[in-house]
Amino acid sequence: MRLRASPFVGVILLAVAGCGPGSSGPPSGSAGTSASGVAGGAGTAAAGTAGTSGGGGQGQAGASGGTSSAGGAGSGGDSGGSGGPGGGGGTGGAASAGSGGSGGAAGTAGQAGRGGGAGSSARGGTGGTGGASGGAGTGRGGTGGGAGGAGGGAANPVTPTKNGNKYRFAWADVVFEIDAMVGARVGTLSLGGANLIMTSATDPTTWGSVFWTSPRSAWTPVLWPPPPMIDNAPYTTGGISGTHVVLTGPTDTSIGVSMGKDYSADATSGWMKLAYTINATKAQKAAPWEVSRVPRGGIVFFPVPSSSAVVAGPLTITQSGGIVWFNDAPMTATSPAGDKLYADGSGWTAYVLNGNLFLKKFADQPASAQPAMEGEIDVYPGAGFLEFEVQGPYTNIAVGGSLPWSIEWKVIKVPSSVTVGVGSTTLVDFVRAQLAP
Repeated sequence: MRLRASPFVGVILLAVAGCGPGSSGPPSGSAGTSASGVAGGAGTAAAGTAGTSGGGGQGQAGASGGTSSAGGAGSGGDSGGSGGPGGGGGTGGAASAGSGGSGGAAGTAGQAGRGGGAGSSARGGTGGTGGASGGAGTGRGGTGGGAGGAGGGAANPVTPTKNGNKYRFAWADVVFEIDAMVGARVGTLSLGGANLIMTSATDPTTWGSVFWTSPRSAWTPVLWPPPPMIDNAPYTTGGISGTHVVLTGPTDTSIGVSMGKDYSADATSGWMKLAYTINATKAQKAAPWEVSRVPRGGIVFFPVPSSSAVVAGPLTITQSGGIVWFNDAPMTATSPAGDKLYADGSGWTAYVLNGNLFLKKFADQPASAQPAMEGEIDVYPGAGFLEFEVQGPYTNIAVGGSLPWSIEWKVIKVPSSVTVGVGSTTLVDFVRAQLAP
């Protein structure tokens, strides 16, 4: 077992009323009433602008659009039937400004329009103030593409399966597995058969990905190994809940916490979400701390707000373009005293090994929200593994209170067009493309 002088931290990460055809009405009269047009979605009444001294003319507006009127309220147009471009409103007179027309009533239900755009706006009288919007019609929306999920397609949650005490999310060439009997830790994270976290160790602790409280100095009665109830005890409460795996661990009465873990994944975007909760049975101040053990030999890289935002500790690092790089290809870095790199990050951290990228994204926290000698991002060189860590905000938790915190992971093959190496701008650009909404 190792003893460390400081804690190590998990790093890381939508109707426009289609206006139909209509013609301009006579120059003066009461508020214009709309006729049927192409309704893409719910019909809303157009606001009337100021009328001339005789009021706005009666114009036929488009289908689900409301009337334009001077002074008086425009009535709601029916959504429905096919139509052409929106008709013009009554021609405004030269009189003084009238007051705004009130909102038209809701349009009636219409057939779905075929994705048509809105009709042209009706001209109102001069100088009037806008009327209030009409109520929504009940017509069905026109054809059109829905909002895409992450990665450009609709969300596709992965349904987990259970085999013994292990819960698995599997899609494409990714396997993401949780071992409920060993602290509900992530025990497998593989891409194309290659594991990106350590799947075993010579001790109960230094493998997989775990979730603790930080700082370690608050652990009692000892600082190492970690309290079993939050590290490797069985999580027997919970299980599969729809497309999630939700598990709760036992309470550690010494430090006064229990942990909740909620895992999910989306096959379209490739992102996995790990939502953790620290449940306190004692008042305390703590930070969420995720520690993932990855095989050695790769490159850790992450952005920092300034060159002084990182303390290298036992590691030799390079900084370029606002990115910190640690190349573990020689696998020679050690930490006999238990110290580590810690840094104030900027929302993501990444590890690349043998052409496979392990990316974490998280809510950025200021340096002031981090425990002393800890960071949002930490890297510790262990015997045969690196600890790839991220921490959340250092927060006061009341008795019976809780602190939720979440992080997202993604594993993806780096394309051959991307240079994998320290200082590679194409590699950083590739990561940023994954992070883009």
